[in-house]
Amino acid sequence: IWNRRKNGDIYVEWLSVVAIRNAAGTVSHYAGLFSDITTQEHVRDRLHNLAYYDALTDLPNRELFNDRLQNALAQARRERRLVAVMFLDLDRFKQINDSLGHAVGDELLKAVAAILRRCVRESDTVARLGGDEFTILMAGIARPDDVTLVAYDIVEALSAPLIAECHSLRVTVSVW
Repeated sequence: IWNRRKNGDIYVEWLSVVAIRNAAGTVSHYAGLFSDITTQEHVRDRLHNLAYYDALTDLPNRELFNDRLQNALAQARRERRLVAVMFLDLDRFKQINDSLGHAVGDELLKAVAAILRRCVRESDTVARLGGDEFTILMAGIARPDDVTLVAYDIVEALSAPLIAECHSLRVTVSVW
């Protein structure tokens, strides 16, 4: 149940109520035992995020991407619609990461993730498979040319310099 603390905060509580019977077998009292399970809810949410989302970019990870891909393919077969998958790889990322450090590389990956999200529809899935590899799942597209337009938008958006840890960086991306 949801309960409220004396200070007004709402929290999740596990409540177990048992009937206490007298010698005749009739209920004379009820006893309740409760425990605050708010931290358990947070742990469950955290475990879910760790299992299905990339910790750095907060994008879906490979596991969630594969699940969404299977669902999109099944739906596309039923509805006879198109599905597209784009694979993206940042060019020269290893060189940037090695020469400027992992903190710069991490900030660059976050910036790229944000740009990719802006370039696709809300219903599309942008995922980080690992390292500098991203995928985009576009379900229910009207025509193949739509994918090409999105790819051009991504290349164009990434052509502007990105700021990572006070470094102005230009990245290019390979899309296939």
